[in-house]
Amino acid sequence: MKLCDLLRIVLVLPAAGFACSDPAAPSHGSGGSGAPASAGSTNGGVNAAGGNGAATGGVGGAAAVGGTNGGSATAGRANASGGATNGGGSAGMAAPIGGAGVGGAGVGGAGAGGVGAAGGASSGGAGAGGQSAAGGFTAAAGAGAGGQNAVGGAGAGGASSDCPAAATFCSGFETDGLPVGAIYMVNAAPGEWSRDFAIDTTQHHAGNSSLLVKNQSAAGSSGSAYRMLAVPATAGKFWVRFWIRSDMPIGGTDHNAFAGGSIGSGPNDLMIEFAEDVGVAFNTSDSDQWPTGYGRTSSGGTMPYTLPAATWECIEISYDGTGREQQLFINNVQLIDAMNYPAASEALAFFKFGFDAFHGPARQVWFDDVAVAPSRIGGCPTVAMSNQ
Repeated sequence: MKLCDLLRIVLVLPAAGFACSDPAAPSHGSGGSGAPASAGSTNGGVNAAGGNGAATGGVGGAAAVGGTNGGSATAGRANASGGATNGGGSAGMAAPIGGAGVGGAGVGGAGAGGVGAAGGASSGGAGAGGQSAAGGFTAAAGAGAGGQNAVGGAGAGGASSDCPAAATFCSGFETDGLPVGAIYMVNAAPGEWSRDFAIDTTQHHAGNSSLLVKNQSAAGSSGSAYRMLAVPATAGKFWVRFWIRSDMPIGGTDHNAFAGGSIGSGPNDLMIEFAEDVGVAFNTSDSDQWPTGYGRTSSGGTMPYTLPAATWECIEISYDGTGREQQLFINNVQLIDAMNYPAASEALAFFKFGFDAFHGPARQVWFDDVAVAPSRIGGCPTVAMSNQ
């Protein structure tokens, strides 16, 4: 007989007013839900549950993310709430996400990875791995390793040290490859420019390198007499400034061209040449303009104006195809002011530089700090400067 039935008889209690039931079976709890620890909390999520086991103890919580399994049944009894203390485990600080893991002071924190692989405060930050440039930023980039070159500096971007803001072309030839904006043609068709040109670190007026126009007979050369690059200019009228050096004197008696203002980018387009033809001259369709007192003289003789070999010379030219006035300055001294030249107006749109061997002889020529702009650029000294 159950104890409650005996009491009802002894106390004479009506059956309807007294309910008997079996003793409660020990509860094993649900084992706890094991709510995931918030990744990277110090102790696996403080009360990141091992479950709210009953007084008799939980079966143990599910594994918390970043933690260990919830407390065992024994641990649950000891803690009355199913392991509120040790239910979440204590492995949170070693969690793979957050904490000292990816999101902490390790790869994803302020350490080696910073904000991603290239933006933190360490090696991924302002040091290596920053922004790389084409035009002025160093390859290593940040303000740490390599720093930032001034835009247009004679550094990694290849720009001249004094490029005007309105320049249509400007280069100090400090990087490998065809200069940005330049057009190379051989036999009136595009080709591999390195057959006839190279970036040369053995010669330079400024910076670390210059543009070499290879000898026509050099190994691998295209063999073409026309070896020039064409770059854009303001329509009709513009200024150029460049430094030039040759392994032979410039100003021979035979006709060859080194540069010119042209109506097109092709080899056969009309060009007002900076040339040699009985000395330094402008030449347009075999019509020459020489410095006063030079070239073919009125007495029938010749007096070539020449520039020495193996010396850097600074050339400035004002091209005006519509106004028909061409001006030549060498080392800041005006040598030619050709009015009403050429015979007709020309719609100049390009500047070309290199070597066009109408008669030869073959030679090597170097260019440095070439700039093309709507107005005078300057930068030429009044005394010729040799390469340092």
